[in-house]
Amino acid sequence: MGQLKLVRHVRRIRGRPSIDIDEEYPVLRNKFSHTLSLFFLRTYVEQWPTFFTDFFTLIGPPEPSSSSSFNPHVSLLLFHLILEISGEVADQMLKAARIHNPARHARDGRVRDAVRERDAARINEAVLTIIAANVEKLSELRSASSSESRKELEQAEEVVDWGIRTFGSYVGWVDINLTVTPTTVPLLFTLISDGALPIRLATCASLSRIVSKGLKEPGDKLQLIKVLSLADVLATLEERTREEQIARGEDTDEGEESYREALGKLLNVLGLELCKLSEVRVTSGAPCLGDISHNISRMPKMMCERRPHVLPTRSSR
Repeated sequence: MGQLKLVRHVRRIRGRPSIDIDEEYPVLRNKFSHTLSLFFLRTYVEQWPTFFTDFFTLIGPPEPSSSSSFNPHVSLLLFHLILEISGEVADQMLKAARIHNPARHARDGRVRDAVRERDAARINEAVLTIIAANVEKLSELRSASSSESRKELEQAEEVVDWGIRTFGSYVGWVDINLTVTPTTVPLLFTLISDGALPIRLATCASLSRIVSKGLKEPGDKLQLIKVLSLADVLATLEERTREEQIARGEDTDEGEESYREALGKLLNVLGLELCKLSEVRVTSGAPCLGDISHNISRMPKMMCERRPHVLPTRSSR
């Protein structure tokens, strides 16, 4: 009975026009997604194994609709739901703030294992499909100038922003082969220099979580770093944003400074992972020190000129 009521509620949301929403809805959506995540944690493993399968059927537009786009309200509900679930089962800061509960810890482990086995690929595909569709929509809307298109633009930016946050919330506990692919890497590198600041900040955070993801073999981590080639990307972005900062002169742009700070944090995460690899004892199958040195040499020049713990983007303030 509870499952049917939840599905009917989401269907009602899906039937609403994409830009017809009241101001109080985001608050209700957040409360609903939190409640739904708690319901999920209690029922997913044994009672409602088709939870995500059922939910994914509701993401698209209603059948009578001629539109092929994803309903932004349902998309955002899905993103907030996954964020809540990731926070409950995998957020170490949240877990550290709570009194240790062996039963909860065991339940979280069972939920993570069940999601990996049943739905991780579908979740990742749904999230990335929605992000990609809205990225394409952004490029179209940014060339328009009507007030209605402006509203849709803000909505599309919000969907991409929360989509990237959602992606970043689960990269640490699902298979790396799902999240680092020939499709996702170019998408992330496109969004890290997007015109919308929230999207850039969310992308920096997601990339930081990918780089810092724990992998069993040092060689796998080195291969991940080589595939991402972040050193080159960060060097280009650091140089570009520094030139823009100099051009602004005394006019401080807090948003752009926060972006440079996010880039600096990402750079430090990359540097820390390379330092960890360099400390691994060279044994059979261990990462090649030459490869590590090569990656370090390709990092932004300022990081090599200063002490390792100093952020190059902070030193310019």
